[in-house]
Amino acid sequence: MLLHSENLLEEARRRDADDPLRAFRDRFYRPENGAIYLDGNSLGLLSREAEAATLRVLEEWKRSAIEGWTEASPPWFFLPERLAEQVAPLVGASADAVIVTGSTTVNLHQLLATLFDPGDTARPWILSDALAFPSDIFAIQSHLRLRGLDPAACLVRVPSRDGLTLSEEDILEAFTPEV
Repeated sequence: MLLHSENLLEEARRRDADDPLRAFRDRFYRPENGAIYLDGNSLGLLSREAEAATLRVLEEWKRSAIEGWTEASPPWFFLPERLAEQVAPLVGASADAVIVTGSTTVNLHQLLATLFDPGDTARPWILSDALAFPSDIFAIQSHLRLRGLDPAACLVRVPSRDGLTLSEEDILEAFTPEV
């Protein structure tokens, strides 16, 4: 259905009023300036439920200290497994095939801190791709700097031919003895 410009605002308000998901809007804190929030790669808007859950866990931590790992409700120790049980059906996997962890960048930091050891600098290069999220590149650069290496020389980025995907051939070609 094409809308004429004079009816757009009226039609948008009517559709908003009829939207069955409209009630979810009130479950989130929204910017006081009335801005419409469409950012899909950040934390998003804070929900009232997330705030309440965070405050509950902080209170448990305050009361229980280390005992929260086993005595909180639910115990924190089993949180990754519980989250996996909830996420598994969403991705069509069994719970034992799924784990919920930190962000990709945090995991990358941990991986590099644990495994990246250029040693005698025979293999000082790290391979990434041109489509990597900026924070992932910052993580790699920081680990290179921590080891006294120049990111401009030691970070190899596989280019994307189309700006959307990577060629397996290009990736394999980039695996030189220095990587």
